[in-house]
Amino acid sequence: MKKLLSIFAVIVFLSTFLTIANAGLTGTYYNLPNTHPDMEGNITGWQPGYVESTLIGAMPTLTPYGAGIIKQWDWWTSPHLSFTRVDSDSDLQSAFTTSWFPIPASLPGDRYDFAVNWSGKFYVADDKSYTYSMGSDDDSWLFIDKKLVLDLGGVHGMTYNNYTLPLTQGYHDIDIFFAERHVVESGFQLNFFSDLEPTQPVPEPGTLLLLGSGLLGLAGYAKVRFGRKNKK
Repeated sequence: MKKLLSIFAVIVFLSTFLTIANAGLTGTYYNLPNTHPDMEGNITGWQPGYVESTLIGAMPTLTPYGAGIIKQWDWWTSPHLSFTRVDSDSDLQSAFTTSWFPIPASLPGDRYDFAVNWSGKFYVADDKSYTYSMGSDDDSWLFIDKKLVLDLGGVHGMTYNNYTLPLTQGYHDIDIFFAERHVVESGFQLNFFSDLEPTQPVPEPGTLLLLGSGLLGLAGYAKVRFGRKNKK
């Protein structure tokens, strides 16, 4: 019985480790061709106002102003899908700030023009106002509970802004839409001081192997114990 409890404890530990290891946001990456009508055009500078203030559906909705500027609003759609991964809190805060071109050169297409949609949840412990900041090169839009709170639209160098909003204790949805539309530089930074949780955790293969081994061990041990009891 003690061995059974020990194996169960290991499985619980591994499950907890999976959750901790996946702290961050689910990032869905899209590879946009440099021939796309919205890529490699003029450097506009920071231009807020491209998207509506409420997120409806899988991607932002263009305002009339944005529709007059953006030529082909398909940056986060399946024809351009490249890969999905979980980006950790620390990576979002510091790993993507300069010369960030995450599309592998081995994949087809132009790796220097791309878009990302990050999604997940975060938790706040108290009812109060919270201040966060975000920076990007080029466009980025941040939605909290489907409401636009930061707008860094436009083709521009690394540009930062912050926001303060009242939040109630508990979990809240977060959605970020980013696009890199003009070489030579690219960057993103999210200074977010709450615990981020991805919408669809993607465990590391090695960790899955350990968890699977633990489950098999538990099943095997139970089978042996059951067989011994039947022989008595």
